[in-house]
Amino acid sequence: LHPFMPFITEELWQRLPHAGDSIMVAPYPKATRRQTDAAAEQAMAPIMAAVTAVRTIRGEMRIAPSVTLAVTIRPGAAAGSFAESAPFIEALARAAVTVDGAARRPPASALAVVADAELYVDLSGVVDLAAERQRLEKEIKRVEDFMAQVAAKLARPEFVERAPAEI
Repeated sequence: LHPFMPFITEELWQRLPHAGDSIMVAPYPKATRRQTDAAAEQAMAPIMAAVTAVRTIRGEMRIAPSVTLAVTIRPGAAAGSFAESAPFIEALARAAVTVDGAARRPPASALAVVADAELYVDLSGVVDLAAERQRLEKEIKRVEDFMAQVAAKLARPEFVERAPAEI
């Protein structure tokens, strides 16, 4: 809490075993190699990747943060960690998580692969797929037009001669 609540943190500091006169002049704590747990970090990596994948899908599909998504996880070897960590994934990704080893991909869903697990994010009722298809087609057309402009510039020898190397 320090320095946001200096009076409270100073009072706590004075009541706990410490070195130095005040928390205001104490050095910031530094982690040591003994305090890291490689096994815990390795166990948490698929869970963190699952949360990131759901958030990425939410962002790419322009789904409001207030919408709770239905997510089904078909785990591979890390089945236990996903089952145990489902409440954390639900809280951090704002999703209702189901872990099912025999799950099949729903028809209107987004797919993410995390470690050896597949995540199915059900988009039915959340995303207008026809509007999303139109948006993507418009984006593809915009990129194709841009590529055509770049190709036309590169076809002109005077542009290639004058343009800096990085361009």
